[in-house]
Amino acid sequence: MSDQPSSPTPRKIRADSERNRQRLLDVAKQAFAARGAAASLEQIARDAGVAIGTLYPSFKMDTITQI
Repeated sequence: MSDQPSSPTPRKIRADSERNRQRLLDVAKQAFAARGAAASLEQIARDAGVAIGTLYPSFKMDTITQI
């Protein structure tokens, strides 16, 4: 038996969460390509058809700025 605590099993991502995440990525890529740093996260969320509250927990800020 190991003294190491067992790591928790990662949760499976819900299908709707994965769809929203992919939609946000697609829209964000288009927005940043068209408007650069002036792209609004609120507009990206609206264009993706999700609430802004869906965007923030889905991505770390460094992920968003790397798109």
